[in-house]
Amino acid sequence: MSSTGRPALPAYDEPFRAERSPFLWLLEREVLRFLTIWRYSVVGPVLSTMLFVVVFGSALGSHVDTIDGVGYGSFIVPGLFAQAIVNVGFFNGTTSLFEARRDRYINDVFASPLRWWEINAALVGGGIARGAVVGAGVLAVALPLTHGGTPARPLVLLFGTLGLLLVAAQVGVIAGAHAKSLDHVYSMESIILLPLGFLGGVFYSVHQLPPFWDTLSHLDPVFWLVQVERIGFLGQGDVGAGWALAVVWTLAAALTAWSATLFATGRLKP
Repeated sequence: MSSTGRPALPAYDEPFRAERSPFLWLLEREVLRFLTIWRYSVVGPVLSTMLFVVVFGSALGSHVDTIDGVGYGSFIVPGLFAQAIVNVGFFNGTTSLFEARRDRYINDVFASPLRWWEINAALVGGGIARGAVVGAGVLAVALPLTHGGTPARPLVLLFGTLGLLLVAAQVGVIAGAHAKSLDHVYSMESIILLPLGFLGGVFYSVHQLPPFWDTLSHLDPVFWLVQVERIGFLGQGDVGAGWALAVVWTLAAALTAWSATLFATGRLKP
């Protein structure tokens, strides 16, 4: 008993140990954030991609000649796969980080024991996880519809997809750091992301375009993301595998440096 007559509290000699590291806690939060609304965050993008496959691959495929000896349905699947990952990576990062800034939740995160690079890595990791889940869903639906087989160049597909996931997640985080409102988020999607996607060669080979548009397409980052997936799946594309991998990973490195600078300097705080 203590001097006040109350039972004495037991003494603890062991130092406090968290059940998981703060980084894993934040990463878990980012993953659970989109899994709790899986009908919209996962099923929605998969279904919309399936509609593209059905409409363009099945309905129009019988009226379109093969492209480089590949059926039209199989030709567009790699591009749709890349486009789906870019879209969900963009929206995952923008909604997560923009809402954290708008609600001042990001201030609590920065005040925690987390280092700035752990916060950045957790947010990017959430985008990568969502992109991987959606990408797997797209392939599970699209490949049977187009009678797709095994990848022609699995190593190119592996390293290209890793670069694609990182690029998509970093784009979302950077956009979320600069967004001022939800209207700003949607305007970036409609003014920047959609035009880049349509010019990226998802539904056609850029060699079919006039010289001016062919050259312009090569300046489109989405074009290289589509090409690295097409080469991995089909074994060929509009550019060489080495160039496609080099450009994709250069993009990933540049976007990672940009994103890290925003977090290290605290420029994304409200």
